[in-house]
Amino acid sequence: MIKLQHTTFSTEGIDEARHLQKIIINSIETVEKDLFVISSEFGDWEDSKRRIDILCLDKNANLVVVELKRTEDGGHMELQAIRYAAMVANMTFEKAVKAFQNHIEKSRLQVDDPQEAILSFLEWDEVNEEGFANDVRIILVSADFSKEITTSVLWLIERDIDIKCIRIRPQKDGSNLYFDIQQLIPLPEATDYQVKLREKATEQRQSRREGSRDYSKFDVTINGKTEFNLNKRQTMHLVISECVKSGINPIDLMRVTGERKWIWVDKICSTKQEFESEMVKSAKKYDPIRWFNQDGELLVFDGKTYAFSNQQGKEAFNLATNIFSKYPHLQGEITKSEY
Repeated sequence: MIKLQHTTFSTEGIDEARHLQKIIINSIETVEKDLFVISSEFGDWEDSKRRIDILCLDKNANLVVVELKRTEDGGHMELQAIRYAAMVANMTFEKAVKAFQNHIEKSRLQVDDPQEAILSFLEWDEVNEEGFANDVRIILVSADFSKEITTSVLWLIERDIDIKCIRIRPQKDGSNLYFDIQQLIPLPEATDYQVKLREKATEQRQSRREGSRDYSKFDVTINGKTEFNLNKRQTMHLVISECVKSGINPIDLMRVTGERKWIWVDKICSTKQEFESEMVKSAKKYDPIRWFNQDGELLVFDGKTYAFSNQQGKEAFNLATNIFSKYPHLQGEITKSEY
């Protein structure tokens, strides 16, 4: 077994603008699968000279800003990337094609029709402007990241910003250079990358936090059967699934819950994998962790498959109450649990 030696980008003479950028573009799949590079050094702004290191598309037709740093702490790259994401957010499909055309010419790529190449990647038969760039994602790539950056990234993730950190470390075996590429965030052990607050007035702050959280549990009765001590997610999944089982159309339920709490595909799906495959084909925005989408949780009605939101806040009690009021045949009742 050959032991690789750690080195740095500066030691190996690799700078961000040329070498590192070229390395990442030529092996973009090591950063994330199913990315399509449409531009490097993108800077088609009217009032700014800033440039995005690498601009990509993903399979959901979202724009992906890839920000590169060869430093050991990442500098202020998360702030730069957020700025770039905001600046590029209104890009149209036509402008994306133009950016790709410029990239083709600059990089001397063998692509005959830039628009057809993008359509082929997205698996679209024709241009769908409404389905294009509904979100902008961020990927940070650096030799390492300071805890200031990773703490900021974790905070942004909690607020539904799609951002990740990829660490790329150069290693060598004699004259041969290799790259160790790993995704650091998001990972379950991401707390290791958070800056800890000083232990000043810990008990007071903890008490304040606990007091602001709602840990209510509920007892729910439907058609004579009672489930006890349910949390908010369990409560809403039970109520919604029983509604659909009783013959209530999810389209009608949306008048009570709001449409934003639902996603669906025009096909009967029996598994999460099948449902997610259909979501990708439909090019709809989809974050799998936010929905009841596991096998057995999906709801099928009238030839369609629905998933209900698992993001339940303090409104869960009132929402269940309103549903029971609108559909008395459920004989539903919800009360706060005494356990």
